[in-house]
Amino acid sequence: MLLLLFAWGVSFAFLQFPPGDPDFSQFIYWSEDLADAKDFVAYYNAHPLRTVLTAGNLIYLGSFLLYLAGMHLIGLFYFTLFVCDARKVPMERAPKIFFTRIWWLILYSATLMIPGLIGFAVFPYLYLFAIPAFYVRSGLVLFDKQDVYKATLISAAKTRGHKFSIFLELVMISMVYTVIHYIISVALASGSTGIFLVESFLRSFICLAIFRNMGMRFHMVTALDK
Repeated sequence: MLLLLFAWGVSFAFLQFPPGDPDFSQFIYWSEDLADAKDFVAYYNAHPLRTVLTAGNLIYLGSFLLYLAGMHLIGLFYFTLFVCDARKVPMERAPKIFFTRIWWLILYSATLMIPGLIGFAVFPYLYLFAIPAFYVRSGLVLFDKQDVYKATLISAAKTRGHKFSIFLELVMISMVYTVIHYIISVALASGSTGIFLVESFLRSFICLAIFRNMGMRFHMVTALDK
């Protein structure tokens, strides 16, 4: 409950007081005009990206990445607590497990951030297969003390036979988020404090739900091994 409230506060602060400029309308118009242009190079030379993507936009993008990283860390800590409870590990050991091994995951994620964003932009559907394959990697690093790169390979092997069910579970969670998000966007005024409160709670709840699901799957896979 405390983690949910903390995640809610982080999300609300980011939505209510976003750093930089979250308005990318000029960039969207520019992208559409670039796609419709007969001569891409000539259009780009006449209208370079720096004319539509402001410093405020870049600050917002950077802060958004930090926000995602922060929510990911909160989710991983909840994952650690859940697995400790499932394995009957004393809860007071959870912070030590988390803070001892989390740096390897942070370093690994940092090295893959740029290639990952490029890969998502070029091959977005690849992630439908990649995410289920790497679903238990964090648990292998935190609890089995595996090297991050080795844990990635082991995760792909351990999730054999589980990937489709993981995919379906994530689709269901995404559908719940989409439906509720649509309802609140219709019911509440855009840009109001009310919609930010509900939206930030929804994001936080879904984030922790995903990491709880990840913890359940990791415990299931490792229990089958034993």
